[in-house]
Amino acid sequence: MLKAELHVHSRYSDGLDSVEKLLKEAIERGLDVISITDHDTIDGSLDAIEFVEAEKLEIIVIPGIEVSTSSGHLLVYGILRDVESNLSMEDTCISVREMGGISALAHPFDVLRKGTTKVSDYRFADCIEVFNAKNYFNFLASFFAKRFGKHGIGGSDAHCAKHLGLVVNYLSSADKSAILNALFDGKRQSFIERVSFLLSRISQKL
Repeated sequence: MLKAELHVHSRYSDGLDSVEKLLKEAIERGLDVISITDHDTIDGSLDAIEFVEAEKLEIIVIPGIEVSTSSGHLLVYGILRDVESNLSMEDTCISVREMGGISALAHPFDVLRKGTTKVSDYRFADCIEVFNAKNYFNFLASFFAKRFGKHGIGGSDAHCAKHLGLVVNYLSSADKSAILNALFDGKRQSFIERVSFLLSRISQKL
């Protein structure tokens, strides 16, 4: 089984670290697969793929993006171009499927981080992020995933290299379709870590 990090942000959106630093740290932590899922841009993933190929790094990149829909965030895997933002969840998931990608609701019910609160959205995504290291509503995400018969994945939602691998997914292969049968384990971030992250973001803007 391959150890995969499926939810991480770089400087291409609101992450603190470069793609290069994230990749090197992921390798140091024994990860086999990573997906850079920046907000509304595929550029972080494309940069990661290019860097891995150029440096011949021993890690596989599944291209990813976290798309803003009209009702919440959606993780998308396996595409190589941006997805139009601010469409409905249904239309976004349909578009992703037509592009050959796989979709997953991101941190459902976490309104502070723009997770969907619409139960009907569960019908449209391919799978659900039922364990997010920063989401205190994982129990609801898991409950409705089971209710709608959707497979669950886990996400670190790392915004810096030191938080990589908080949640590890185990994939049978590096193909995007393997995400639909992923196994995962992980731990929730502590309150102190969340406060530390917030302060670092504030100081970065000063």
